[in-house]
Amino acid sequence: MAFTEEQKLTDHLQHFIACQTISNEDLDKVDWREFTKLHALLEAYYPVIYKLFEVIPVGRAGLLFHYDSGHPEKTPLVLSAHQDVVEPGALELWKKEPFSGAYEDGIIWGRGTTDCKHLFLAEMEAVEAAFSDGFRPSYDLYIALGYSEEIYTISGEDGGRLLKEALAARGVHQIVLFDEGGSVTTDDKGHRIAHVGLGDKSQIVYELYKDGTGGHSSVPGLHTDMGALARCIVALEDHPRPYKLTDLSRGQLKGMAKLETGDKQRIFSDPDRYWDEVCELARQDARLDALLHTTICVTMAQGAQQPNVIPAHVSATISARVLPGETGDEILAYIQQYLTGGIQVRRVSGIDPVNEDTPDSEEFRLVEQTIHDVYGDDVIVMPELMLFATDSRYYKDIAKHIFLFSGYEQDDTWGPMHGVNERIPAAALPGSRNFFRRLMENYNA
Repeated sequence: MAFTEEQKLTDHLQHFIACQTISNEDLDKVDWREFTKLHALLEAYYPVIYKLFEVIPVGRAGLLFHYDSGHPEKTPLVLSAHQDVVEPGALELWKKEPFSGAYEDGIIWGRGTTDCKHLFLAEMEAVEAAFSDGFRPSYDLYIALGYSEEIYTISGEDGGRLLKEALAARGVHQIVLFDEGGSVTTDDKGHRIAHVGLGDKSQIVYELYKDGTGGHSSVPGLHTDMGALARCIVALEDHPRPYKLTDLSRGQLKGMAKLETGDKQRIFSDPDRYWDEVCELARQDARLDALLHTTICVTMAQGAQQPNVIPAHVSATISARVLPGETGDEILAYIQQYLTGGIQVRRVSGIDPVNEDTPDSEEFRLVEQTIHDVYGDDVIVMPELMLFATDSRYYKDIAKHIFLFSGYEQDDTWGPMHGVNERIPAAALPGSRNFFRRLMENYNA
């Protein structure tokens, strides 16, 4: 019995989820056999791509697919995604085994269903279907699949960076890139909104630390290094980076005003004029807060390994999400001014954010048209600043435009990415596949 399109997409995604492609900062701790299993599935499911595209291995597990149109003068289109996933976390909290790809009541469960095996599923399925039907674009087409997006590798061998270098080595110096990002959602007023990222905040990791002599907890003295570390953490939380508007966040607020009523509509419609009120709203709304400044968040701390030991080394890890227009060195200097008691800071990993793109371009209008073609003219297309980082940051030197949009329509049946019980409704899968197919056709016009 032949599968329906939804059944075929479901089957493919279930098998992708069963590949435990967990990334790790230490590449020697990655089970690369799981990536090999995934690659075998890709070759089996997408024979037309493997026949008509050059398949270029990149790094430990990256794949770069290239269709040569014979028209190098046209700007290539690059569809990007990553194969790696984060650890499943507390297994006992999962309702379904996280790498089972379990299907029940129309829902597919498992790590990677929403971040982001669903994305390269849609991209690969769209290309396979289009080329099977005889589509041949008049521009070069690439599919770039990274393998270390979820982490910063200790060695610096980041899959996204290597893929970008592989493109540059082939003489590709300008691209239009699509990567993971926003989706189509429906708000509580019934508005359907396509959230298209035109920039993202870069994650830069810092470590606060101090080395001392340690000792026994029975004679701590008046102050300890752990106490000094705690006071610095509190000082940073008490002195957040100031709020500011970028061109993109300003436009995003004005777009949000059209969906609001009352005071919020008035405030967001002219955020410069009502700046004090914008800031007051941000202090009460974590997402608005994150949109308006670089956030500095302590996520990890380490001291002794047992309770009766005063540690000789204390440390805390900061995940800073840096606003476009600011730099990691600028944030480092900001942190330093609040350090006391001998606490020091070092920059561990991360690169500066990419400059924001603009919605005032022919390519953005093409994206807007494609969204309307697939999801209907009632969808409001909203240019946005994404609050999380993606592999797109590595392509900034060669990207004419970067669009962070998954092509999916999302509702409350989706499970949280990176959370327990990550899941996706099977009915959502054809939408993104259809988006990327229409995108390729519209880009060809």
